[in-house]
Amino acid sequence: MKRKRVNFMLLKLRRPNLLSVFLNARGTFLICCILIVCYLLFSFLTNVLLIPSANFVGSIPSILRGELWRVVTSTVYHYEWSHLMKNMLAVIVLGPFIEWKIGSTPFVISFFVSSWLGVLLFCFGFGGFIQSAFGIGTYIESFYGVLLSGYALFPLAILAFLIEKPTFSFMTKIVAFTSTLYYVTVGYWPNLAMSDIEKNVQVAHSCGLLVGLFCVLVILIIKHREKMFSFSSRSK
Repeated sequence: MKRKRVNFMLLKLRRPNLLSVFLNARGTFLICCILIVCYLLFSFLTNVLLIPSANFVGSIPSILRGELWRVVTSTVYHYEWSHLMKNMLAVIVLGPFIEWKIGSTPFVISFFVSSWLGVLLFCFGFGGFIQSAFGIGTYIESFYGVLLSGYALFPLAILAFLIEKPTFSFMTKIVAFTSTLYYVTVGYWPNLAMSDIEKNVQVAHSCGLLVGLFCVLVILIIKHREKMFSFSSRSK
């Protein structure tokens, strides 16, 4: 009886609670620091040195012309502090749960790679559709960067739930699931009176989800590559 009690206590200690998940979220902290530093840098360049923001922000036509360096700058550029905080909120809420399961390095890489791939998919995959469906104005002016990374977090969050170990505490599961459901609902809540800009935003959300699924696939392949190689060698 005592041995069972000790084993139960050890299992409970190994199960991460909300506090331990957030305190160990180094990758999430690094992403937030990078976004804040980039915000301060671009604010200095545009407000003090008076460099036009158009030099950093991309557009679908500019990316299609081959100005691919805008993919990197536009995904870390924010016009104002409230815009930055809005995009960082999803990272702060969902990031620690994902990072705990897949690791800090894969999480940080997935976050930035998903924003770059999402922008490329948005421009090259949906550029023609956006121009024909929403008009030339939306085609030229509308562009999204780190927002795509935010929606790429949802497939990664599902992956975090599916990975069994280390197991989350019950309260941690509730918070993670509720947060994911809330952001998905807000992003895709049906509204017949949506403007073309709002519909275009949902196209961007979908690009983020697709590249998030791609990141999940890559992570799963890397995670199970040893099993795959051993299976292929046995079959030979």
